[in-house]
Amino acid sequence: MPKIGHFVLHSNFLPQITAGRYELKTEQSGLPFTVAAETTHVHVAAPRFTMPTDQILSSFPPANAEGAFGDRLPQIVLKRRTLPWERNPSGATTPDANKPWLALVVVAEGEAELSTAVPVAECVTPGTQLLDSSDKDVEQGLYLGVTETVVKKIFPTEADLALLVHVREVDIRDTELANGDDDGWLAVVLANRLPVFDSAGNKPVRYMACLVNVEGQLPSLPKPAPAFDHFEWVLAQDWSGLAAVAYESGDAVVMGGAPLTGVTLPAQALGRAPRSGAAAKTARASSRAAAAPPASTLAGKAIKPLAAGTFDGTRNLVQPAAADQWRQTTAHVAAAARDPDAKRLVRDTMGLGFRYPIGRYAVERVLRFPVLAHWSFTTSEGATFETLMQDLDVGLLGTLPVAPPAEPGKPLPAPRPVQAPPEVVETGHLSLAHRARRGDALRAWYRGPCVPFATPRDGSGGSAGDDAEAPLALAHAADQLKRVIPDGREDLTLAAAFEIGRLLALSQLSVVSALLRFRAEQFGAGRVREILSEALPYDLPELVANAGEQRVDLGRFVAVQVIDELAKTPEHKLGPRRPVADPGRALKVEGDLDRLIATGLGLDLDALRRRGDQVGLVAALEEVAVPVAGRLGDGKVGARDVLALRAALQGELQRTLDIAAPPKVGRPPVLRSGRGARARGAAGAAMPGEGDAVDALDALIAGAARRAADQAGAEAGDEGADDATDEGEDDQESPR
Repeated sequence: MPKIGHFVLHSNFLPQITAGRYELKTEQSGLPFTVAAETTHVHVAAPRFTMPTDQILSSFPPANAEGAFGDRLPQIVLKRRTLPWERNPSGATTPDANKPWLALVVVAEGEAELSTAVPVAECVTPGTQLLDSSDKDVEQGLYLGVTETVVKKIFPTEADLALLVHVREVDIRDTELANGDDDGWLAVVLANRLPVFDSAGNKPVRYMACLVNVEGQLPSLPKPAPAFDHFEWVLAQDWSGLAAVAYESGDAVVMGGAPLTGVTLPAQALGRAPRSGAAAKTARASSRAAAAPPASTLAGKAIKPLAAGTFDGTRNLVQPAAADQWRQTTAHVAAAARDPDAKRLVRDTMGLGFRYPIGRYAVERVLRFPVLAHWSFTTSEGATFETLMQDLDVGLLGTLPVAPPAEPGKPLPAPRPVQAPPEVVETGHLSLAHRARRGDALRAWYRGPCVPFATPRDGSGGSAGDDAEAPLALAHAADQLKRVIPDGREDLTLAAAFEIGRLLALSQLSVVSALLRFRAEQFGAGRVREILSEALPYDLPELVANAGEQRVDLGRFVAVQVIDELAKTPEHKLGPRRPVADPGRALKVEGDLDRLIATGLGLDLDALRRRGDQVGLVAALEEVAVPVAGRLGDGKVGARDVLALRAALQGELQRTLDIAAPPKVGRPPVLRSGRGARARGAAGAAMPGEGDAVDALDALIAGAARRAADQAGAEAGDEGADDATDEGEDDQESPR
């Protein structure tokens, strides 16, 4: 396992076999007789149309997040390291290191269609042949509907699939996924598209990341294209104009004959012939509607026309502001998270804005890819840390911004109220209002990390001396880093940095997980050590030896010591050793054994013997009909049978009650050995008095002593009484 702070990347981790149904045939040879072959059917299960939530450890960008994500590829982390190779997308039954069956596709709002729940047979492109189509993990799933144009522009190529999936080996204590991972091995699937900000339109872009199954559809992926040295963000294809159509009846959409006024479909813009079927009807209706008035009717229902434009991404359609769209969607997702059925509603709500019925209007071919997991996020700005630093105003704290020049023809703005200038010194410290813990209103100094010139290191030795550059002493609280400068005011710079760093560290899941593990393991082990050091008669070893290089397993040490102590006198600590084989109580058989067995099995022994003299005992047994109990309702139950069953049931119930609630036992009698003691005990001379209640442990000890006294009396020569007692016990144990 890698050390903390390091990780190892692996290109793949192939399973022994892929998912599917197999026939296991077992044969035995080398025997003196023939053994029939055993055939076993084995089903190796794996996700195919949906990803179990316990297999998803994390995703980036976070679901429903908003921020600058344009400088990092989206990714999803899976728990099982073999998942991306447990199926072969080309249809083979052996895993292929160069062909994972999973791909992470990032689509912008308006480029693709995310379906609702449909049967899994409809989640793939019509005509796609899957290996063993009956192998399905769910009955319904989702699919991503995209046109061939979108696939060629944003989907990964077949050669890219292996480069976008890898296995990462990390130390389980050094990852924020420690609460969900169990062995430190993770499978990571990357996207091939950066979710960049629309810098040309200066507006945020909402994206959706989909983990899709490319099984059986490798030929539909784009071919490798030459690299280019420039990039301009634009939608691969804009279908968001369909959201502007308001139908009062859904029949037109279902039948594929709704007119689209002033809209040119992508394939028509490229000069292609429309396809047959519903898409052709839609294209013809669109061409007829181009010459129709702006408002048209269909079966008496008014249809709101679309704005003029094309669906090929070359022109923007009239639509609400993108910022308003993603803000509304974010609010919808937050509201859905409070619902009891949040697990399903949040996923479904994040798909809002990607529900355009592309398959009913597209003239070109629409491909379908099963979606195993999806989440949406918004790139709201194009700013990164580098751009923020480049645009940073490097003026000293307290510098007022330059007023913009007045535009000609407009009056000068009203002067701002004069404020006292901030108190700033050359070191970059700024005087701020500060309220002490007692409530006193004071002034304190504070300086941020950015200063106009190099400053000396504030070490533990102060501003002068040989140790001025030494690191600061370890602080456990922010108040330990407060400094009082010569003017009597406090410098809170280091104290604020300590508190900010502590809060930033606690915001990381890995730090919180490490603290929880420390509390559960190290703190708990120290507490157990202190308790054991007081209870054990030997000294415990040190927890850490050799300057922290070797760790002592305290639990194993204690276990070995305890075993050694138990091995010294096992009879006193573990009890006497039982024999290997216990013969049990000897059975006494009265009468002929053959007749007892025949009677128990319901056979006529005399008839069986007569027939056995003629044909042999084995043949006679084969001819005897086996007694079969009658069916329910065939026999008649008499009054005696009912009374016998009731008595047996009452006896069993009473026995159960005696075990569950035994009677209270009084004080044990005074025990004396010998025959006289037995006689007095039988006569009740040594029975406890009334009100002398004892607990069950005393009664058990008294019973053990009584049995020992009885055994001693028996050995003294009371043979006759013992024989009579044995015969009485045998009579009670024999069946009646």
